[in-house]
Amino acid sequence: MAPAATCSRCGENDESFLHCVRDCKHSAAIWHKLGFVTAAFFSVSSVQDWIRNFSSGSRAITFLAGLWWSWRHRNLMCLSNETWPLTRISFRINDSINAIRSAFVKSNVIQPDSARMVKWNQGNHQCHILNVDGSCLGTPIRAGFGGIFRNNVGGYLSGYSGFISESTDILLAELTALHQGLIMAAEMGIEELACYSDSLLTINLITRTTSKYHTYAVLIQDIKDLLSAHNFSVYHCFREGNQCADYLAKLGASSNEECLVHASACQELLVLIQMDAIGTLFPRL
Repeated sequence: MAPAATCSRCGENDESFLHCVRDCKHSAAIWHKLGFVTAAFFSVSSVQDWIRNFSSGSRAITFLAGLWWSWRHRNLMCLSNETWPLTRISFRINDSINAIRSAFVKSNVIQPDSARMVKWNQGNHQCHILNVDGSCLGTPIRAGFGGIFRNNVGGYLSGYSGFISESTDILLAELTALHQGLIMAAEMGIEELACYSDSLLTINLITRTTSKYHTYAVLIQDIKDLLSAHNFSVYHCFREGNQCADYLAKLGASSNEECLVHASACQELLVLIQMDAIGTLFPRL
């Protein structure tokens, strides 16, 4: 039981059900992110009426997923002392929406193999996007890294590429790409960032507990510190949706530059950027 009725998150009102999942500033921010901003949404005082009114219609599934994650995030804050950025919550809500929709698909209806079609960003985030990648190529093998910053509609902001001397380790290249990108994002003053890497190992090392004896423990901790100090989140993506970063990583591996910032995109990269921006679907191989 809570020691007091006052909301432990905002300290402004008693924690009724509606305050908990809707009116607390932390929950309200989630609803605003989902597009529920009208006075009518926040003025209903009856719990039953509020749920009944918004759990039907074209946005019913979004409402129900938002309701669940408002409650989940409250518990994470109060019971686990975790505060997630809105981008991460939004990503989880989109996952829930897709799961709910798929639950109502009739099993005897053959659906297009859309799960095997991949595109950049997948429409999950409305903030700045960073794609990163590492590369090892050539004989002898050369390691490189790269990354590209875009706005949520695919507009090019900046890019970078670099060569890692005296290493042929792809994991180091992947981690370096992410680390360099997060440093640049902080220097650019980006407030909210969703970062994609097609290295599942890299994402797992960053999002899970890692042994202090890991070869790259210091670099991994530096990345975690950057993430915790800013509203930055990391996600795994398929390589078919990460082609721009792959291009820059290979460019870095084939150069001798420790780290080169690309204020504008070259023609070859521009073609890939344009394909991403128009939502081109690539088959997942």
